[in-house]
Amino acid sequence: MKLIAGLTCLLATPAVAQFDCVLKDRSCVANCAQTEVRFDIDEAQFADPQDPNDPPRRQVTMVTQNNATFAATAIMMPHGVRGFHEDAGELGSRLMIVQADGAARLTLQPDNVTLVGQCTQQR
Repeated sequence: MKLIAGLTCLLATPAVAQFDCVLKDRSCVANCAQTEVRFDIDEAQFADPQDPNDPPRRQVTMVTQNNATFAATAIMMPHGVRGFHEDAGELGSRLMIVQADGAARLTLQPDNVTLVGQCTQQR
């Protein structure tokens, strides 16, 4: 019986998807610098609250962009769309959207720069 309970817990482990992305400035045509972005989406963070009176929860992901690491709000939308948003106030913001096929877009403000590329997802 303990074996069955242990296997049930193992199978019930929340799904964490890791995204590894390589992006470049969409306006660049030759010798483009690449930006590497990595982040995780823990789908368990998006579960409905057990008590409807619970306060809203922030879904957080840790992001690595080249050599910088920062916390951002995780995004999980229908049809496999994932991403994150970081708002640093007057310093700017970053919005990353990854489509189900891995096509990715990272918008950096206030620089008004859009990076595009591809992400691979691992579970």
